[in-house]
Amino acid sequence: MVYGLMLRERVVVTLLGAYAAMIVADRWGESIYRMVTDQSGAVLNEQFVSGNISVFTVQVVLFAIVLLIVALKGGILIHPDSLGSGFMSYGALAMYGLLSAVLIASAVLSFLPADQLQVIYDHSRSAKYLVDYQTWILIAPMVVMLISGWGHKAE
Repeated sequence: MVYGLMLRERVVVTLLGAYAAMIVADRWGESIYRMVTDQSGAVLNEQFVSGNISVFTVQVVLFAIVLLIVALKGGILIHPDSLGSGFMSYGALAMYGLLSAVLIASAVLSFLPADQLQVIYDHSRSAKYLVDYQTWILIAPMVVMLISGWGHKAE
């Protein structure tokens, strides 16, 4: 949330980057994992790859890479003035920051294998909310954008 308040134009880009990263990691994670493990004999030590890399690891790394690329390079897409000014814009930015963090945590949990997710689900109240309300977590930022008018001021 503090990051969003300090760099106003980046918070929406980070939020949208989380959506893109979630889709890329979900769709390509397993394929990249198979490519890495199939090709590992020629390039890497096979014991290192098979013992330390899982689909989850590949998805989280892919998620982080895409999110960082979009967050770092996407700031030029949104002008700082497009988010408005005043108290309400800080409230919207705080909400976007919170929703970004929740969306990222929910995405990482969704990459876990079912048995590992169940263990975390059984022992963490916050994980239960992130799993049980994932659909709402996915659409909540869009609802906030619609309610806040995407940050544009009517002139």
